[in-house]
Amino acid sequence: MAKILLAVVVMLAADTSIRADKEGQVFERIVENWRWTRYWFGKTGIDDAYVEGKKISALIFWNKNDSQPINGLCSSELSLCVAYLGAHLDPFERRMQIAPGVAQQQAFASFINSGLRDSSQIMAVEGLSVADFQVEQKSVTLPILEPPSSILLREVPAEAPREAERVKSLFGCWGVESETRPRGCSGSLTFAYYGDADPYWFVLRSCATACEFKGESVEMLRRGDHGWEVTSGGFVGSPQAEVERLKRQIEKAKMLQLEL
Repeated sequence: MAKILLAVVVMLAADTSIRADKEGQVFERIVENWRWTRYWFGKTGIDDAYVEGKKISALIFWNKNDSQPINGLCSSELSLCVAYLGAHLDPFERRMQIAPGVAQQQAFASFINSGLRDSSQIMAVEGLSVADFQVEQKSVTLPILEPPSSILLREVPAEAPREAERVKSLFGCWGVESETRPRGCSGSLTFAYYGDADPYWFVLRSCATACEFKGESVEMLRRGDHGWEVTSGGFVGSPQAEVERLKRQIEKAKMLQLEL
């Protein structure tokens, strides 16, 4: 009997440890969203409430269904609930303001039952139920938002050189239909580091004045079914201040450079 009781205690302790690890992992994933969006977009979606070094109590939640990843938190001290959707880092959080006097658990239930409704989002997320989520209360310290892990680790993904060569044929300094390079046209593509969870891969294109596409621009490559894709929606050619800001971030995170 003693052995059976000991085994039960060990199993319960292991289960508690796993749950604690999970809530810590979910919070780290949320922080990574903040770090990634701060670095690449210059701000997070909760800058109005974020105070680095502040200790808060937060209700951490995550969807138990791995086929629909959702991670988030509610904190009365931030007066916010935020949620991030998808398997990759989501730069566009869904958020709900918490009214004074409303408990975090109550705010969480309202947020989920509304389909994570957010005035900046067109559609609610259908079919969500509070029962779909695991929740844990946790005391956390809001960290200094250093660069994202992909830039700090500076690891080159195995497919990156091959993908960069493919992108080179699509994002050059002259049109893909041009039979010859314009005289005096030269340029380069500078590729930033990216990680397995990153939704975009940032590339700086620099072209001489003799080129069809002169000057500097940035492309946010998007993940597709056949690798990284160049899209019109990911092109940043203006305003010039935004191109310059992204240029500085790409150069600080330079992974490789190809001549055009």
